[in-house]
Amino acid sequence: MKKRRKHKSCLNCGELLNQKHNYCPNCGQENTDNQVSLGLLLREVTSNFLSLDSRFAHTFKPFLFNPGKITNAFIEGKRVYFANPIRWYLVISIFHFFFMSKMFEPTVKDKKQRGFSAEVELSDTKFDSLYNLPDSAHTGWPLSNPRQKMVNHLIETTNLDAAGIIDSLKIITGSWANDFAVNKIVKINQETTASLNEYLMRQIPLIIFFILPVYAFLLKLFFWRKGLYITHLIHSIHLHSFLFFILGWMWVVSLLIKDFKDYGGPICMILTFVYAVISFRKVYGIKIGWSIFRATMLGFIYTFFVSFVLLIGILISLAMI
Repeated sequence: MKKRRKHKSCLNCGELLNQKHNYCPNCGQENTDNQVSLGLLLREVTSNFLSLDSRFAHTFKPFLFNPGKITNAFIEGKRVYFANPIRWYLVISIFHFFFMSKMFEPTVKDKKQRGFSAEVELSDTKFDSLYNLPDSAHTGWPLSNPRQKMVNHLIETTNLDAAGIIDSLKIITGSWANDFAVNKIVKINQETTASLNEYLMRQIPLIIFFILPVYAFLLKLFFWRKGLYITHLIHSIHLHSFLFFILGWMWVVSLLIKDFKDYGGPICMILTFVYAVISFRKVYGIKIGWSIFRATMLGFIYTFFVSFVLLIGILISLAMI
């Protein structure tokens, strides 16, 4: 048994303690002044940061093989035995997005290629001819094709910033929306494909995190009489955790087996659908037919919504460059 040199008061909060107290009843710190070993320090850091304690071990099996069980346990108030849903989601999402980023690491070509446009080489004569085109030739929003070519040429051949390029080509129109769009297009094209991909990859986890409560709202609409909103939010977190868990392993295998993601993606979607059907049946107490129907309808609505939100989120992210 572990030996403790106990104190009469907590070293952390000062709470008066009895000799029977192994832990402070006020703050929970262990009642001992033993020197902290390196191993104990590492265990405490790991436990506090990731909460990788016995609750994670208890959660893992039912999470994978008994859909809906940990959701029902949380709803019933059994919240000590299983891992906290948000911490569980965060650990799994870190695992997923880490290997996803490894899967899409930039190539040498990505590190050299500029923005979303191909490099354009123009001679001085060709550049001058495009520059001297009449305003009527510059149709297209926000940049005409000739001006886009000139922008790309200046990006490749000069060290001008976005403002300098726009000023050199006299693209200012006086329209706030047009000038804003032109400025962003020039800045985006100045970035490499690798830097853009890295920037966008950092935004996706945040966008997905804000989608969780929206999916919970959809669950509330489809299962109106099946509990409070918090019930559906916890369920949403567990469903997304399962999706990210199997997608994370898909990225791991794809790093080892080329082109696995081409058929691994559909397999993950099928597994998630089956998982959701079983989970709906257990959490909401409905028949399997209704569970399949509602999971299908929710899947269509959710796919459309996620695609739309990701598009809007990426556009907003690009606008903030």
